[in-house]
Amino acid sequence: MKNNCIVRMADNRLFAFYHSDTPGIVQRSFESGRWGKPTVIAPDMQDNFTVSTDSQGVLYLFAQDAAGDVHLYRLRQGEWKSRVILKNPGDRQTRLNIYPMVSDEGMSIIYNHASGTDSGTLMLRSMDERGKWSAPASIDSYTSGVMPFSVQTITPNHAILFYARKSAEPTIGYVEVSPERTTAFNTIHTTNHRITDTSFLVTNDSLHSLFVVKGMFSSQVIYRKKSSDNFSAPVVLAEGAQMSNCLLMYTSGRLTAYFMAGGNLIHSSSSDHGETFSAAARYTNKFCAVPAKSTYISQIPMDKDAYFARQLYVDRNNAADIQLMSDVYEDFYPLHQAAAAHQTEAASPPESLSDEISLYRDKLEIARLQLTEKDRRMARQAQAAEERETRLSARISELEAEMKNLKSAQEDANKAQRKYPLMIV
Repeated sequence: MKNNCIVRMADNRLFAFYHSDTPGIVQRSFESGRWGKPTVIAPDMQDNFTVSTDSQGVLYLFAQDAAGDVHLYRLRQGEWKSRVILKNPGDRQTRLNIYPMVSDEGMSIIYNHASGTDSGTLMLRSMDERGKWSAPASIDSYTSGVMPFSVQTITPNHAILFYARKSAEPTIGYVEVSPERTTAFNTIHTTNHRITDTSFLVTNDSLHSLFVVKGMFSSQVIYRKKSSDNFSAPVVLAEGAQMSNCLLMYTSGRLTAYFMAGGNLIHSSSSDHGETFSAAARYTNKFCAVPAKSTYISQIPMDKDAYFARQLYVDRNNAADIQLMSDVYEDFYPLHQAAAAHQTEAASPPESLSDEISLYRDKLEIARLQLTEKDRRMARQAQAAEERETRLSARISELEAEMKNLKSAQEDANKAQRKYPLMIV
């Protein structure tokens, strides 16, 4: 499973989008208290897709095909329709990461123009309501080797773009972007060491940042907050080996920093909006062994007193298996989940068995999809191993022949030396 997104619509519908190597981009809907069957909505597309919504409740999906063309998918009245909105201008495909701002007036996209393996230029381009694109405008240069750039939408015409600026030292920061203007770069943190992971949380009144800095002997999880125009001093929440996968989230008025360390989920919370934090502790409730971060988009306004999140943890082997939320915020899933559970409990035994059978059939289908993908990966790995074995065998044969020739030459030299001994006069 590569790339994933959880979307909550204004009517409380919940969707999961993810990429699967075989079919392409897959959608699942949360219905009647559980996730429905996977549906392939964008076959043969790459994993660098993004999802967005507009004020009318329309879902948009931006995806790139193998030739480099960008497709726009729209979900209207239960049907996905697509068209190409950007053609690849050259023979060589550029892998684009597209972040849209969709409003009633038109659409703008933030995307990358790669100039190397780990650097390039961030661009802005707008489409008016007649479908005409403006000329591309340059935002800034970036270095993808430090962190992947990301966007958090504030309003349909206002987004915050986080990225690592191309500079002598690793520097992470952001600019604010609208179709009309882009602000100057705001530095969040500069370090002599390598930044290996980041998480940002923009709320109504603050900008929170969490990042993992890898030093020579250990890593640090560092938090910084911006209120008004000032950044707080860096706060080291934890230090040790194997720090990764950090994430920020508000639940019930508490700001919590999560991260992985030594195969465990660790958390540290603040009840004063990031001024002070509790000591880091291991999360002891149920949590998957291989978590991945998923983008979270909510049309329903979020609230720090309830929950406020821009990312969620999901199981890497099941993109619809959302972690943590049922524990830290019990009303996260649509309300009809409780009603469906009550109806199942009160239903007659045949209906209950039918629901249970359907549930296990869904799980079986997911397991089969996962098994198929694992079989394909194992087949590719076996083929690669066989090719490597062939190359190594050929190289060994070459070296053995070379050694044989060297031995033969050495024997000839020894014979000549015995035949004509060195004379001392």
